[in-house]
Amino acid sequence: MVEVQDVSFAYAAGANALNGVSLTLRPGERVVLLGRNGSGKSTLGRLLNGGLAPSSGSVSVDGETSSRQFARLVGYVRQDPRNQIVSPLVSDEVAFGPRNLGLSREEVLERVTWALEQCGIAGLSERLTAELSGGQQQLVAMAGVLAMRPRYLVLDEVGSHLDERSRERVRAVVRSLTADGVGVAEIAHSPQDLFGADRAVVLEAGRIAWEGAPTDLFGSERVLSELGWRDDVVAGALCGAVRAGYRLGPRPDEEALSQHMPQIDEGQAGPGRGACAASSLVAADVRVEYGEVCALGDVDLAATGLTLVLGASGSGKTTLAHVLAGVLAPDAGHVGLGARPVRAGQVGLVFQRPEDQLFCDTVLDELAYGPLAAGAVARDAEDAAREAAGLLGLPGELLSRSPFELSGGQMRRAALAAVVAARPAAYVFDEPTAGLDAPSRRQLQDLVRTLVASGTPVVAITHDAQDWLADADDVFFLASGHVVAHVDARTAACAPEVFERAGLLPPLSVRLRARAEGRSRA
Repeated sequence: MVEVQDVSFAYAAGANALNGVSLTLRPGERVVLLGRNGSGKSTLGRLLNGGLAPSSGSVSVDGETSSRQFARLVGYVRQDPRNQIVSPLVSDEVAFGPRNLGLSREEVLERVTWALEQCGIAGLSERLTAELSGGQQQLVAMAGVLAMRPRYLVLDEVGSHLDERSRERVRAVVRSLTADGVGVAEIAHSPQDLFGADRAVVLEAGRIAWEGAPTDLFGSERVLSELGWRDDVVAGALCGAVRAGYRLGPRPDEEALSQHMPQIDEGQAGPGRGACAASSLVAADVRVEYGEVCALGDVDLAATGLTLVLGASGSGKTTLAHVLAGVLAPDAGHVGLGARPVRAGQVGLVFQRPEDQLFCDTVLDELAYGPLAAGAVARDAEDAAREAAGLLGLPGELLSRSPFELSGGQMRRAALAAVVAARPAAYVFDEPTAGLDAPSRRQLQDLVRTLVASGTPVVAITHDAQDWLADADDVFFLASGHVVAHVDARTAACAPEVFERAGLLPPLSVRLRARAEGRSRA
């Protein structure tokens, strides 16, 4: 058993990230850790694995108290897989841990094959890790940890860069591991992550604010408010179902939950919401090739208002983001903003991983950099930076800190604010809600509504479609670098078959709405 007793932890020259936390994780148990960005979830996860040592209190794993031994017993999959991938070849990366355990060549190969198959990526074994999509890299990182056969496992928002089908595969792996006696602590932000959990633990400002059965969480107005789930459609359906006697099982009972889904308002998720846009961001016959691999093939896209781009990991979404923003020249075709070709800097690009675009000493410097580069005087640049910080919910006390001292969600908000402060003519957001808590997602959605209302085109490339469908105009579906479907968002919100055409598992909200609409038409 993993035992955390009265643990506090502070980073250098900072306030406590954890205060008096006590927690247990038993073999075969799955505990979901919830809380807002900066509440201490990732810090707690690193303490369980021995990546950090407590400032006070104690952590033990099966009676072992030396944190040096924890990594052998507790596997840890990070939010950003690039922080743990060390080998250039996928098969070598997955073999790295077992080799360091001194296992025979035959045992290492058996473990690598098993772990790759568990994660659904056996076909990537001879690929270069640097050439994979973010979602594929996350699955490789998870396979590398599974190959170590740990007794306990910490998953730190591993689904944030995965499409819904890959997330479901991870859930299936976790169910199999817990059935075999592995204890799993899963850091998450979504109501859907509570299916199959034994306990939910909510952290607030470094302390445990609530702990109990997942079903009971949906009966607590205080906890739902703290998590910011009161406006989440799936959480709303779960609350209604729990009041009617529903209890969360290993998987959602879609028929029962669909009876509690709210109807789509006539003003929601319909085309033409961005009709006042001053210009469109247009890709015409765009082709991009990486050697013999066609990443994008003859892609046509016109973005006016809020446009969603959906697709499985490796479908070409991030390549399209770079082309639309003018930072990657296509091998064929062109991209235009209004009647003119796009130039780098005209379109604000928020990268899939915020670390790729943050480089200044402080958050305030980071946010002021864009306005200064555009010619603003220092005072105006700082005003623009502070305004953007407010729009994205970054507290003033974070502005003097290094961006790399922030939590994952706070770092993403800083990257978003840095682009917003520069006030570009259009935006491309690549996985903008990955790692964000529910209140931060709502602040971003409010900002996007404001941008669209002012006539600014916004493209959101996302695995979290249900966060955006209510406000979007159009949805483009990518598969193997090609547009395989283009529908208005209202259609997408209740049409699972369109997602399936792109090789995607439809979001739970879409599946529930389709059932509800089918029942109302019957």
